[in-house]
Order: sequence, then C-alpha cells, then structure tokens
Amino acid sequence: MKNVKYLFATIVLGFALTSCGDSFLTQYPEGGVLLEDQFSKLPDNLQGSILGIYSKLYEHGGDHDVFGLRSIDMYGDIQCGDMAMAKSSYGWFETYERGYFYAYARGYLWSFYYDIINLANLGTMAVEQNSQEILKSIGSSEEPSEIIKLQGYYYGQLLAIRGWAYACLLNFYCDPMDQLENPMESEKAIPIYTETEVKNGALGAPLSTIAEVYDRVYEDLSTGIEVLDYYSKFNQRGSKLEVNADVARLMLAYAMLNHGDTKMVIADGKNAYDIALEQAKTVIDGGKYPLLKKAELLTTGFCDVNAKNWLWGEDVTVENTTALASFFGQVDIHTYSYAAAGDVKGIDSKLYDEIVATGWDARKDWFNAGDQPSPYCPNRKFYCPTTKDETKLDKVDRDWLCDNVFMRIESAYLIAAEAAYRLGKEDVAKSYIQQLCDERVLDGQETAYSTWLGTLTGDALKNAIIYNWRVEMWGEGYGLQTLRRLSKSVQLGKNHLDRGEQKISVEGDGRISFQCEIPTSEARYNPYLATKVLQKKKYY
Repeated sequence: MKNVKYLFATIVLGFALTSCGDSFLTQYPEGGVLLEDQFSKLPDNLQGSILGIYSKLYEHGGDHDVFGLRSIDMYGDIQCGDMAMAKSSYGWFETYERGYFYAYARGYLWSFYYDIINLANLGTMAVEQNSQEILKSIGSSEEPSEIIKLQGYYYGQLLAIRGWAYACLLNFYCDPMDQLENPMESEKAIPIYTETEVKNGALGAPLSTIAEVYDRVYEDLSTGIEVLDYYSKFNQRGSKLEVNADVARLMLAYAMLNHGDTKMVIADGKNAYDIALEQAKTVIDGGKYPLLKKAELLTTGFCDVNAKNWLWGEDVTVENTTALASFFGQVDIHTYSYAAAGDVKGIDSKLYDEIVATGWDARKDWFNAGDQPSPYCPNRKFYCPTTKDETKLDKVDRDWLCDNVFMRIESAYLIAAEAAYRLGKEDVAKSYIQQLCDERVLDGQETAYSTWLGTLTGDALKNAIIYNWRVEMWGEGYGLQTLRRLSKSVQLGKNHLDRGEQKISVEGDGRISFQCEIPTSEARYNPYLATKVLQKKKYY
C-alpha cells in the first residue's frame, strides 16, 4: 500500500508538471510564449514566475536521464570521464559515457536554461513599473512600502537566476577563454533575450558575443546581489531552494572564474578573477556556512538540504520526488533504481587511485575500492542513510526522498583558491586549499599531509586545485568545466564502457566537451540564425 501511495504521488506530480509545461513553462525562443497581456492576467504572476523557475530545477522530463539540474550535472561529469560507467543494461546516460552528445540532449540543455530565462523575463516584466523604486529604496532612509518589500525580494531572485542561466549556457555552448579562436569581444556565442524581446513578441534574436553575454551575466547577478542583500531584511527565505544573496555571490564568482580574462576590466577596475575571489571570500568570511567536518565525511550521505554547508538545494518530498528518474536513483546502490540494479556510476578508477596515492586523503572512503562489490561507486558520498547497509533490491530505499544539492560552501574555497592562483597570489590560493583539506586528512597521516602541503607552489599548486575540484565536488557537475577551464588532459581508468585507459585531450577532442552546437530547432525558428549559422555549424 505504501508503494502504491508513492507511485500515485509520482504520477500526479508528473501530470501536474506536464500541465504546467503546456500552459506556463513554455519554451522560448521557439514555440509559443505568453504575451504580456496574457501574463498580466495570471494570478500572482510574479510569484508564479519564481515557482515555475524553481520547479524547472527538478522537473522530470519523461526519460530517466532527464530530471533537471542534477541530470545536467551528471552529463558533464560523465562526459569528461570523472564519473564512469562500466556497465549499461538500461541505456540511461550511456551515450555520454561513450563520449557522444546527441541533438536531443543539446536541445534539452538549451530549452532548460532558456525556459528559466523566459520565466525570469516574465517575472521582471511584472515589476517593471516598480523596478526603479525597488532600486532607489536601497540605502534610502525611508522604509519601502510592503508591496515594494515583497516585489524587491522576488526581483532580486529573478535577476540572479537569469544571470546564472546565461552563465551556464556559456559554459556548455562556448569554448573556454584560452581556447577561443577570436577575442571575446568578437567571438559569437548565444542570443540574449530580455524583457524587450518578450514584450515585442520577437521570434528570435541575433547571436551576441561572449563579452556581451558576460556583461549580461555580471549586470544581472551583481544587481541581484544588491537587491537581495537589502530586501532579505524584510522577507523570510522560504527554503534553500530560493536563491539568496550568498547563492547569487557564488553564482557570480563561478561565472567570473569561467570568464577567466585578466586583461578585460569588468567593473570598478577589477578583472574577472578579482571579482571571483572577492565574491567567494565574502561568502566564506560571512561565516554562515561551515565546511563539512572530517568527522561527518562519511555520515551525511550528501542527502539532507538542512546540512549547514549547503547554500542551495532541493528538499525532496513525496510531492516532488522523481523516483527512479533521480540523481540518487542513478548513483546510489542503496536506492531502488538503476545503480542498485547494476548500472553503477562510479568514480574513474585512475582518479580514485590518485586519492589513494596521496596517502592522507580520507575522501578515498567516499568510494568503494576496485576489488569490492559495486566497484568505485560513491558508497559513502551519495547514499540513503536509512538503507546505507542494504544492497538487495527488495531491501533498498523505495521512498526516493534524498535531497538534491545544488551548491555547498566547499565550492567557494575552490573558487577562491583558483582565482587567487590565477592572480599570482599563491599564498592566498594555498591557504584556501589548506582550509578545505585540513578537514579531509586521515587519522595518523598528518605527516604525509604536511609533506604534500609543502609542495604546493607553481604547477603543483595548480594540480592540487584541479585535484580538489575533481575529488571534492565529484558528482556535483564541476568536472567538465574544471578540465576545460584549466586545460587538463586526462588518462581515463579501466572502468568505462569503451573509453577505458584512453587519453582524452582538452583541445580539439570532442569526447571532453559537449560538442554543443546551437540546436537545429533554434536555427529553424530564429530568423537571425536560419541563413547564417547553418552555413558554418554542424547539426546532429
């Protein structure tokens, strides 16, 4: 009876999301969009935009490798080889494991982020007549009205999430800065859609340059931070699913890290790395989010949104669980789904060997060893605590209520370390790596750890930053960008379907990138691209 109840809830949820997709979560720029007069008639349309955006983050798209942001995180980590599949009985994520990236997934990523941008645009339109008052009230001696307090709080979230979505699109659809053929100011990227295009019913927009899109990212996120900082005083954060000022700061910090140009001035005489370091440092120094302590390294399951080191995440409930089609369903051998049935997604065996080789890193115990059952699986990183010792299908978790992590404080330390390294501040970079790794030392291996710390300068420091991105944030969607951004080629381990022990080079090797061309559907419906882009880009 219990299982029937959850199955029914899942079906109802799927129907509800499908209904929303037909009537409100419309794709943009292609297909139908809500016009301004239609949107204005919706009840509480500002809050509706926010809720629509947040539901996209965990929306189940039908197939069992399409379940919102955490499925996209898996795409990247599998594509770059850090997450390995040695077996595939059911086919989910198999193409990415084999190093292919087909049109369907490119289209999914495109629509996922542009749906979010569209909803953000609709929301900012709802407060357009009050936007100037919202901004002017910041720092004013007069307290804003109740409606401005509420609208300001939502407005800040909308700006931040829109800027984040554009930054994510750049990550997937553009090469890293040091691999561009042309300067950012001339290299074409993606279309920018704001309130203007929505109001005018535009069918499309031309490709903007990478620099122009980053300008949009910086403007949205920096303004969003300012607005959220002020209006959060008057509003209670409903849950960690809501973007707050600190989440927005790390969104901006990571975007600037990926921007990665020391010569280009972004704002106030600062380059991208200056801003990345500043924003990450602000969050760290705020002291709200402590690092995960060594004593808790193997006990949390990375499955509880209430964890103090989580800034942003989803509280998975009976009403919103995506069941089999979920991150834990795909990676946790203690949850009834594909990993438990044999399609294990584990850490690349060579990366695991790197952890073991340090001699000091307790994070090796996040994963099974190669000679254990379900080799290399994240047996003590991602798991359901209530069934952590069960692996038989009739005994593992069937509630699918493990929470989804979108951002945790450990990423701030890595952003700060990398940004400082890029700025030539090696002592600062090393200090952030040390603060993180101090909580990752095996008992009795302090000497080995101290020896390792003593080597951290120059290329060894850079490699330590790469290593910690790949190990600390394994399974959280940072692997692909780390290898691309830091031009790191990898030798894969043996536990892959057909890429085992192959070398993958960052430059010119499609297996370590998404080969993300603009989807054919966009070129077909966007009149600015139909005659130009098709002549020079491949479509699959």
